[in-house]
Amino acid sequence: MGSLVPPPTSDHFTSELCLFLSALSTTRGTEFDSLASQLVRLREALLEEAARETDESENDTSEDDRETVEETLSDSSTERETEEEISDCLVQENTRPTNESGYTRPTNGSSYTMTTNGSFVSSNNHRVMLSLQRGARWELEEKLVRQAFSHFGKVVRARLYEKPVSGAWGFLEFRTTQSAAEALNQVVRAGNCWLHTTLPHSCLTQLPVPHQILLESRYLPQVWEKEIVLRSFFSKFGVVSGVTMLGFGQQRMQRFIISFKDSSVAQELIGTTVKILTCTVLVKEVSTSTVGGMGERGGRMDGTAVSGGGDARRDR
Repeated sequence: MGSLVPPPTSDHFTSELCLFLSALSTTRGTEFDSLASQLVRLREALLEEAARETDESENDTSEDDRETVEETLSDSSTERETEEEISDCLVQENTRPTNESGYTRPTNGSSYTMTTNGSFVSSNNHRVMLSLQRGARWELEEKLVRQAFSHFGKVVRARLYEKPVSGAWGFLEFRTTQSAAEALNQVVRAGNCWLHTTLPHSCLTQLPVPHQILLESRYLPQVWEKEIVLRSFFSKFGVVSGVTMLGFGQQRMQRFIISFKDSSVAQELIGTTVKILTCTVLVKEVSTSTVGGMGERGGRMDGTAVSGGGDARRDR
């Protein structure tokens, strides 16, 4: 058998290995003494290769650490820029400008920023409330929810409930208030589920939410597809982005919040009466005056029950 010619390479270990195999192929019987020197060279080449790979691994680790530090610094810079942008939108206590819908910004000593849909929210709010619009709860996974909402910004915390609590199927907390504001009144698909985002009840103010209306009545549809009935009814006024059942108030009144894509639709409906199937209902605003400041687990922040009202009559 002819000798093997080592391939042209700068890899010392590969070269020595080829030379050793070439010599081994020409060795007869058990005469391996002549291979001792080549085995020594092969071992030295192997040790050199191991040492080189270790150095490269350490260098890669150092580069990764540097990249991580650079990303952290970049994120910090981005957060500072975001905070500066938000600070430009903050409202001081002695100013009372209005938005396009004509609402005066609150002047209770807190700072507020205007969202893309015209709502005023506290500048330190990082959360949005989730309501399930389509799909089954058992198909709702936290990983998919985080991925679906990541294009609004970094999600630092997600909390999902097995059953809705005061209309909430869960909450998302973003790293910046700007991300939370951009995620409001959005319909986002997470796997096979469609989620609508609203302002947490605890962040409501005395000013109405421009794109939402509140319905309260004992005679609203109580069938399992009641949300579908309400969505179908109000779709003739404009695009409905979300239907959320808050539960029952006093006197067993069903309470629903309807969200519209266009705020002007909600503004035109507030204060009017609508007839849904056999029930005539007064359309009310969504604010602390009607919904109340509710925490994550439901109920008002002061521990009292939310009053009913708005139940016009049932046509017989």
